[in-house]
Amino acid sequence: MIKNLIKEGFALKNKGYYKHAIEVFYKALEEDNTSSELLLEIADLYYILGNEEHALNYIEQILSLNPTHTDALKLLKKIFITKNALPEAEQTAKNIYCITHNIKDAAEIFRLLNLQHKYDEIFEYNIETDDCDICIEKARAHYYKKEYERAKDLLNNVLHRFPDNQTSLLLLGEVYYAQNQKDACIDLLDKFDYSFNNPELFNFTGLIKLYQGLHREAVENFKNAIRLDHTNSLYYFNLANTYFSFGDTRNAKYYYNLAINLSPENPNYHFALANLYYSEKHYKKALEELDGSMFEARLLRTIILYETGYLALANKELTNLLEEQPDNNLVQNYKTKIENELGLSKKL
Repeated sequence: MIKNLIKEGFALKNKGYYKHAIEVFYKALEEDNTSSELLLEIADLYYILGNEEHALNYIEQILSLNPTHTDALKLLKKIFITKNALPEAEQTAKNIYCITHNIKDAAEIFRLLNLQHKYDEIFEYNIETDDCDICIEKARAHYYKKEYERAKDLLNNVLHRFPDNQTSLLLLGEVYYAQNQKDACIDLLDKFDYSFNNPELFNFTGLIKLYQGLHREAVENFKNAIRLDHTNSLYYFNLANTYFSFGDTRNAKYYYNLAINLSPENPNYHFALANLYYSEKHYKKALEELDGSMFEARLLRTIILYETGYLALANKELTNLLEEQPDNNLVQNYKTKIENELGLSKKL
C-alpha cells in the first residue's frame, strides 16, 4: 500500500500537482511516520510552494532522526539562501562537506564565501584540485580582489579543458572588462550560449553592445537581464545609462528611479540621476540627489553652485576638493575660472 502511495505521490509531483502530492505523501506517512524519504519529499514540496516554514518543520524532523542526512541539509541550505541568510547557508554547506568530503560540496562553500565577500577564507582551504567548479570560484575570488592575472590563469586552465564552459567564459569577459580590454570582450560574444537565459550574460553583452555604439541591441540585452531577474538594481542602472547615452532622458529617468528604488543607498545611482537633471538645468532636482559624500557628487554640487551664481561658496568648496585631489584638472579649471571672475587670481 505504502509503495503505491509513494509512486502516486512522485507521479503527481512530476506533473506539477504539488498540493495533491503532499496529500498523498501524508497518507503514506500515516503508515510510516519516521520515513526520512517521505518527510523529505513533503519538505521539498512545501519549499517549491514557497512555504519555507512548513519545509523547515519537516527538515527538523529528518535531522532529529538523522543529523547527517545530506539531502535534508542541502534543502536546508537552499532555504537559507532563499531567505538571504548566507552565514547560515555557509555553515550548513560546511556541515555537508564534513560529511561527504565531496569536492563539489567544497565548491559550494567557496561560492557562498564569494557571495559574502569573504574571499580570503577561500584560500585558507588546503584543497589542491583542478576541479572546474573549484577553479571558477577561486578565479571569482581573485577577480573580486582585483587580482586579474591570477583569475585569468585559472579560467584559461578551465577553458583549455572545457572550451564551452559558459560560466568561465562570462567571468573571463568580466575580467577583461575590468581591465578595459573591451576588444577582447567582443571576441568572446560569439562563444556565448544565450539559450541558458543567464541574466548576467545578457547584462555583460549589453555593456559590450553599448561600448560598440549599438544602443538598440544594448537596450534589448539589459531588458532581457531584467526580465530574468527583476531584483538586480544594476541591470536597471545600466539600462538607464544606455538611454541617457543617446539622449532619451525620459526613459533614463524612469530606470534610474527603479534602480534607486531597489538600492536606495547606492550613491552612484543618485549621482547618475543628478547628472541627468544637471544636463537639463534642473538644478534643484539635481541637488536633491547629491546628499552623499562621494567626491564626484560634491564636485557636481560645486559646479551647480557656480552656475547658479554662488561663486564664493563654490570657491570654498573647490579649495576643499583640491586638498583631496590636487591634480584633478576639472577642479583646477573651475578654481581658476572662479578666481578670475572674482578678481582673486594672482597677478604676475
